[in-house]
Amino acid sequence: DLTSGSGALDDGDAFVMSTLGLNVAADLTENVSAFVRLANEDDWGASTVTGANDDANVSLSQGYVTLKELFYAPLTVKLGRQPIVWGRGFVLGSNLLPNILNGGDDLNSAIAPNEFTDFTAFDALRATLDLSNVGGMSLPLTADYVYIILDENTITEGDDTRVQGINLSAKFDQLNSEAELYFLNKFDQSPAGGVRAEDGSVSTLGLRGSAQPAEGCSVWAELAYQFGTTVTDFEVIQASGTGHSAWAANLGADHTFKNVATTPHVGAEWRFYSGNDSDGAALGWSAIAPGYFTTALREFQTRSTVTGFYPNSQAGVTSGQTNQHELALFGGLKPLEDLDVNSRLSWFVLDVPARAPGANPKRNSFVGTEWDTQLKYDYTDDVQLGFIYALFLPGNVFRNTAATAGGTTGGGGRSTPQELVTTVSVKF
Repeated sequence: DLTSGSGALDDGDAFVMSTLGLNVAADLTENVSAFVRLANEDDWGASTVTGANDDANVSLSQGYVTLKELFYAPLTVKLGRQPIVWGRGFVLGSNLLPNILNGGDDLNSAIAPNEFTDFTAFDALRATLDLSNVGGMSLPLTADYVYIILDENTITEGDDTRVQGINLSAKFDQLNSEAELYFLNKFDQSPAGGVRAEDGSVSTLGLRGSAQPAEGCSVWAELAYQFGTTVTDFEVIQASGTGHSAWAANLGADHTFKNVATTPHVGAEWRFYSGNDSDGAALGWSAIAPGYFTTALREFQTRSTVTGFYPNSQAGVTSGQTNQHELALFGGLKPLEDLDVNSRLSWFVLDVPARAPGANPKRNSFVGTEWDTQLKYDYTDDVQLGFIYALFLPGNVFRNTAATAGGTTGGGGRSTPQELVTTVSVKF
């Protein structure tokens, strides 16, 4: 497969895991409510992943209080561990990457496939101001401010990693459309390479819009620009104080044939994260905390030296969250009333071609092709059965490099990773 090193799943791995969550919600007063979610994750029959008893790991997945009409009517404040999604989650939508890549594993080190962890909420303060009727202007406008602590590091030192930003969004009756303008800043005081480094600050300025120009048709677009300086990054290659400039974009459309039997839908999408050719280490876009994941395999491939998910076997190939174009065609249908079938075909191309060490130093760009198929069957109102099959066909960045011992620096990535996931979900 395309994985190597600590944290990777080897060929032929087969296991059963479960997530048990308990939600408790309460309206305390007219404008005050609280929500708590406790969760346990476990690989069945595995006494340990890192030395602990998995069955004893019951932790706080979410826990926050909501204060409505604070100070005056249009303001709502949420405080605590909470989910936060801006738009489609392209830039801000999940604490999955920061949790895993900063910590090296899921919260309790309880499951092998970290991408399935339940612990993806943010420790945050969120203030949402509804400006729709301010001053009698009837503006369909909302201002959303977030303050997030991604990594506290040492409590007694000023070495935190924090994110804060504001999102201005508006919804319009015309074409059932919406638009967002946002600014997000990641302030990083954490040490780089074990040495106290100068503070890094990476800012993201973005614009997103979506509309339904015709019945059953949806289009969306998002463009974001990053600038500033870095201290640490998920690829672990940027030197402290490195100047940062990068772009990301997302463009897509789909159409649902509502008056056709089985209600088929088709669509296409392009996602782009820019690269930066610096001493052969192509890194551009810096993923902050995205929550928009469209594939099961390539999304979670990381650079060969980065653990937490699945390090690819080819040195110089960046992760699925930077330096990459993704072009995809997707579609689905409902062959039965309670059965949804969806499939996606994606092609991945590096923005800045990789040049790896070995017998063939030629630059290559084509990462590979991935085919993902997902089935969901509503067995009852409370029980859903699921099936995911993912297949990744490696491109020339893997195939056109000579293999070395262990396959970790020269290539050897000619095999085909596959993933088969079956699920049973019960909610009551």
